[in-house]
Amino acid sequence: MKEESDFKKITIIGVGLIGGSLGLALKKKNPKFKISGIDKSEIIEKAIARRAIDEGTSNLKNGIKEADVVILATPVKTILDLLPQINPFIKKGCIVTDTGSTKGQIVETADKILSEDVYFIGGHPIAGSEKYGIEEADSHLFQDKTYILTPSKKSNLIALEKIFLLINTIGAKRLVLDPLEHDRVAGAISHLPQILAVSLTNMIGELSQQENNDHYFKAIGEGFKDMTRIASSPYKMWEDICETNQENILEMIQEFRNYLRVIEGKLKNNPGNLKEEFQKASKLRETL
Repeated sequence: MKEESDFKKITIIGVGLIGGSLGLALKKKNPKFKISGIDKSEIIEKAIARRAIDEGTSNLKNGIKEADVVILATPVKTILDLLPQINPFIKKGCIVTDTGSTKGQIVETADKILSEDVYFIGGHPIAGSEKYGIEEADSHLFQDKTYILTPSKKSNLIALEKIFLLINTIGAKRLVLDPLEHDRVAGAISHLPQILAVSLTNMIGELSQQENNDHYFKAIGEGFKDMTRIASSPYKMWEDICETNQENILEMIQEFRNYLRVIEGKLKNNPGNLKEEFQKASKLRETL
């Protein structure tokens, strides 16, 4: 299997924010990489214009042909649909990875469907944004960000090392997790915050509607905007995440509800007792 620097062709399926940023980052660090994109024709044109890819197509067979690495950078359910479609066209020894926000179903499906001489390594860069599309792609998106890899028992260790090298190339920090552990962790640190941002924003909207005024929105400051920034995230992506990680998200909602009751109890009985909670949170936040 080739070293990272010897990869002749890397194909990215889905050249949006994540896929486009991967292309930009890889080309910036190593101009010798030949990056091919697969997407709608109008997106391919924009990606080439931005130099995120060298060439592109809407045809899976043509785009995957002779690729050393294939990166699936689409919503989760699209990745699940793509795995059986790309399998006939992948060459022997190719490494396939993805950027999906949930991993259990993707890794399980890849292990079942992909040929034995194709090497799949699940991936999830913790570097998204409420923005989307090739227009928002950024070569620095992954710099110093965590990039989770979720190999399975069937994963090839040499292939894993090659993905490590690619992650180093884009400036990210790798973290290896079991696919199911990833989904539980992501449910707490990524998916629950999204649910909370949506809920808080809509709660203020409901209060404004009930009281028939816009005072809440006029009074909003940077703190509220910081907490709810991700409420602008596209539903298409989150629809797939909620469907494929439903159990973990529900569990984390319950965990949050339980802790909110603790805070509520302290506020009700003696607001001074909240000091410990604030101090603990402040110390934890400083470690991030």
